[in-house]
Amino acid sequence: MQIEAEPAFVLHSRPYRETSLLVDLFTRHYGRFRAVARGVRGVKKRTITTLNPYTPMLISWSGKTDLKTLGNIEQSGAPLLLKGDSLYCGFYLNELLLRLLAENDPHEKIFDDYLKVLSKLAQAESIESSLRSFEFSLLEEIGYGLVLDTDAESGEPVRVGLRYWFEPAVGFILRQNVNLSSKAGNWFQGDELLAINSGGKPSRATAAAAKRLIRLALQPHIGDKPLLSRALFAREKPSSMQHESPIQAEPRDSESKKFDPPRNIPGMDQ
Repeated sequence: MQIEAEPAFVLHSRPYRETSLLVDLFTRHYGRFRAVARGVRGVKKRTITTLNPYTPMLISWSGKTDLKTLGNIEQSGAPLLLKGDSLYCGFYLNELLLRLLAENDPHEKIFDDYLKVLSKLAQAESIESSLRSFEFSLLEEIGYGLVLDTDAESGEPVRVGLRYWFEPAVGFILRQNVNLSSKAGNWFQGDELLAINSGGKPSRATAAAAKRLIRLALQPHIGDKPLLSRALFAREKPSSMQHESPIQAEPRDSESKKFDPPRNIPGMDQ
């Protein structure tokens, strides 16, 4: 099978043999897959620059196996330059796609949303709200969308002034006369849920609740292995600043000590 001029982004890459790269790609019409970019490493090889993350590309490839072979690679737009918190968020987005999307499963909406959120990150514009919107949309597209305005057990509308327990596999359930200290992070006020559901500009409290909620919702799909982007953030950012970040850091005793961030090409192992 030969595919030509397919819109794509690099999610991750690493050296393969002496002159090649193994590249994890996210394409608009064919989803996520891994391919070999042969002969792109070495002196005066310009293709490796095109294979940077956050760079819109048109790619061609061949092969029916799980490991494709890349052919022509063209840059189709200006690289989206991410800095500071935006760069951490870019690492995080790529890890989410690698963890949550099945290989060879097309998700055109997610691809389009990914391009939009990268553009926002490059402009350092509405970073946190853009990230939350992408995360909620990603869950919806893979079949695990959250219903924020309805009690999952009774079917009754969520009400202001009541407290709801979040069970990732079920949804939000009204609970009364229980020990609220147990897994306190799973409790949400009705007004928090309705404010998140409205999609309007969030208050500081609503933004904090949304960040806490999306971490709980994503965790079953991410698995037990910590996200390296969160671990890197925990290592690089002072603890006093982490509550203001658009992503939630891993505890400092997690994988952060094992992860060396890329030094030259964001998102690529050197």
